[in-house]
Amino acid sequence: MYKKILVGLDGSSHSLKATEAAIEIARKFNAELHLLTVTRPYNVSPKLRQYLEAENLLGEPKYVIDEMTNAIIAEAKSLADKAKLKKVKAEVREGKPARTIVDHAHNNEIDLIVLGSRGIGELESVLLGSVSQKVSLLSECAVLIIR
Repeated sequence: MYKKILVGLDGSSHSLKATEAAIEIARKFNAELHLLTVTRPYNVSPKLRQYLEAENLLGEPKYVIDEMTNAIIAEAKSLADKAKLKKVKAEVREGKPARTIVDHAHNNEIDLIVLGSRGIGELESVLLGSVSQKVSLLSECAVLIIR
């Protein structure tokens, strides 16, 4: 039924529960699991950007992966490895989380997106709507929201 499953990671406890659920579903259907973390764009001054580019610190796409992002991906990969999943892809993208998740799903022919019900930015989600709500409204594929 599901060939490709995408789980959105943000380091929250709900995100971890979503990862565990996505792994179980991927095991059941022998599906490919995509692990995706979306970082906000770094707003740097033109002078700082010039320095970073001169020192070859920005790269392509232009973001710096910090320790937290690496830890989020590493933890999800570790869970997938323990479950003996063979088809796992991990990616970090920069942008608005909901739109970036939906675009990734569309561009990679994802059948199911799995997300935690609340993430790191809980106050922002109360005021503006959560990432999971936005993804469920914008997505062309099934969305499973884990509490």
